[in-house]
Amino acid sequence: MRFILAIIVAAATIAAVQAADHNNPSQLQRNVGIGLGTLIFDGNDGLFSQVAAATTNATSGNQTFAITSGTLGAERPDSIVKNERVRDFLHDNMDMVARDIAAGGGEGVDVLAELLEVPEGERVYFARKLQANFSRIFPSAEVDHEMVLHNLAEVIEQA
Repeated sequence: MRFILAIIVAAATIAAVQAADHNNPSQLQRNVGIGLGTLIFDGNDGLFSQVAAATTNATSGNQTFAITSGTLGAERPDSIVKNERVRDFLHDNMDMVARDIAAGGGEGVDVLAELLEVPEGERVYFARKLQANFSRIFPSAEVDHEMVLHNLAEVIEQA
């Protein structure tokens, strides 16, 4: 009996995953977030389904994995532009970062490398690359932190 129940649950899970529309979040996903429970109970926006989905999400501990891997209905951040810590740091310290990039190093570049998780052995190259592309990162004195972040992402992502 347990074997048959396991097969039914597995079939329902597979069907739910196949039927899930990840581009149009349901009421369920808006209320309980992403995760295995959201996929299993997708299309069922009732109270019981939402409680069951939230419980499954919480007990399976898969949301962190989903966010970093871009699975289970989560969108994986595709560049540093979506990194809030980098965005906040640039917003609060843009003048210091500009000075340090122009100089080829300093506290601003060090913190930026740390936030971007640049390996220790590549940080000198990272600082030189930013310095060589200073005019691309800071094309004018009126540039805002969002544009600097976008330009920084382009410089980092180029070969």
